[in-house]
Amino acid sequence: MTNNVSHLFQCLEKHLIATDFKGIDPFDGMNSPLVKSLTFGNRRLGIAALQFFKRCPVNLRPLFGIRSGTNPKGHGLLAATYIQKYRMTGDASDLSRAKEFADWLIVNRSHGCSGAAWGYNFDWPNRNAIFPAGTPTSVNTAYIAEALLDLFEVTGDEKYKAVAVSSADFLLKDLNRSGTDDEFCFSYTPLDQTQIHNANMLSATLLARIYTVATGGDRGLPSAAGVADPGTGAGTARTYSIGIDVEKISGAAQASMRFSLNRQQPDGSWLYGTEPRNSWIDSYHTGYNLLSIKRYSAAFQTMEHEEALRKGYTFYLDHFFTPEGFVKYYHNRTYPWDGHAMAHALLTLDELGHLEPERSGAIRDKVMARIQDTFWDERRGCFIYLVSKHLKNRIDYYRWVQCWMFYALVTHQWKTAD
Repeated sequence: MTNNVSHLFQCLEKHLIATDFKGIDPFDGMNSPLVKSLTFGNRRLGIAALQFFKRCPVNLRPLFGIRSGTNPKGHGLLAATYIQKYRMTGDASDLSRAKEFADWLIVNRSHGCSGAAWGYNFDWPNRNAIFPAGTPTSVNTAYIAEALLDLFEVTGDEKYKAVAVSSADFLLKDLNRSGTDDEFCFSYTPLDQTQIHNANMLSATLLARIYTVATGGDRGLPSAAGVADPGTGAGTARTYSIGIDVEKISGAAQASMRFSLNRQQPDGSWLYGTEPRNSWIDSYHTGYNLLSIKRYSAAFQTMEHEEALRKGYTFYLDHFFTPEGFVKYYHNRTYPWDGHAMAHALLTLDELGHLEPERSGAIRDKVMARIQDTFWDERRGCFIYLVSKHLKNRIDYYRWVQCWMFYALVTHQWKTAD
């Protein structure tokens, strides 16, 4: 790993510590008491307010009473970062930091769920519904539960395992499903019926990971306390020591992943969702999907979906990068270039580069160079948000940019270490 990347990581870490791991978000406009009162609970007005704050290149949040907040998904990404850093350094302080974020997340779960789940720290109106602050999402839950499982792997602390595994109950009992028994799509939240592929595939991947943990797969051997009674009939569900039906989890993981894989486009892409209003194709959701397939396949130790993964990755390389190494937000437009998309592209290229090594390596090096020379703000020690054709939006967004960049940089160091 180059000294330059280490410098970026260390400076960003100092910045995050200085902010007490809090910040603002592109989607937090409804955290303004004034804006909330003026939108009258109307979804369209809420979307307009959200888009105003998201698109405005000047941070007007202080004028509207929007304060920095603690974002659960941001904390999940930071926990994952420090776990990865600990694996590289063996430094006890990195593990201690990971535990701090994980312990906060355990305490600050969403209320009223069948299992552990997490949402955002702001009301979130979008094309489908208005989700109040704290509404648990499949996406947040997947990332946070995966981080808790990583922490369990590192520490052996059953507390983290138990909370993460309980997320299966949230996915299976609280989320809505659409489709058939053989293939179905998990909803984004318990409040909607949408079919969003990245949310569905992340759910499938988390269930696959929980299955391996429940059956001892992460450690290569079945858990002694969790081995089913040898006399159990073939048609009877096996229940392990953590009290979950592993066949049910495995079946749901396979059915939900099957739903989205069966809707991969002939060119290898995925639309964001199945409804006409969700029919765009963007870079970072494509990256989510690809990494989900990789991790799902690793959990189940299967090569069944290798062709879909390779086809999707080829589309990804073909459509989302400029010759200079900027990451296009949409597959058919040059601008904007978004800090979140840049970070996730670095992750995706590092994780999947083995599929097309030469081309991936060349693109990855260019992306890293653009992250450094265009998105890095040396004076503030953080990354800017967005570059459009005519201006740069330099607002410091905590979860959307800084936490994702932090995670991407530590992963990049891990993957490129000598």
